[in-house]
Amino acid sequence: MLSAARIKELNKFLKSINIKMADVELLDEALTHPSFNFEVHKDEYKDYERLEFLGDSVLRIFVSEFLYDKFSNYDEGKLTKIRSCLVSDRFLYGIALDLGVAPYLNIGVHEEKTGGRNKESILACAMEAILGAIFKDCGVEQAKEFIYKLYSDVDINSVMCNFNSKELLQEYTQEQNKDLPKYNLIKETGLAHEKTYEVEVVYHNEVLGFGVGKTKKEAEKTAALDALKKLKLVEG
Repeated sequence: MLSAARIKELNKFLKSINIKMADVELLDEALTHPSFNFEVHKDEYKDYERLEFLGDSVLRIFVSEFLYDKFSNYDEGKLTKIRSCLVSDRFLYGIALDLGVAPYLNIGVHEEKTGGRNKESILACAMEAILGAIFKDCGVEQAKEFIYKLYSDVDINSVMCNFNSKELLQEYTQEQNKDLPKYNLIKETGLAHEKTYEVEVVYHNEVLGFGVGKTKKEAEKTAALDALKKLKLVEG
């Protein structure tokens, strides 16, 4: 049984995303990380994993339809590549941040202390679970409408550049003389659970770009994107 305060909190979130749900307990489930149940030891609390499973499928079918209708001249390979970006944890994390999901999460004390409320993986999973909850409570059409609204203003070219910057830079350098760019870790700072990495990308002893990220992979992608902008291969 949810407290009156929690129900008020959940309704505030629903209002902010312009959704009405009959069963707010389903939304609470979608916002509950497994660590919360592990610590409170209450069987009546359910975590978001089952709804995440459902939401992942709902998201993929409607994003697939969205792309199919929007890009009638794209083949299956290109559509698949774009979809993989749009349903990735990284992209869903950005949506969750935009919708302000983090403050509404039920999360364990230890996970809270290690920055779990703002972790990419947790917010991405919660976002999928929210979509699953909307689908279950509100039905197919409202779930579709909500997902289409989330993606309607997405700049696909910008997304693809950000997600595939290393691939695009590699294609460019190989066109020059088949050599590959190299990524060098310049600096690593911060505590174990919240490190920051600084990377440079070098080609033929020339530094083409710099990048910063929470993982080496993210920093390398940012460095590659910086290089693409400096080489005027993409707009920046």
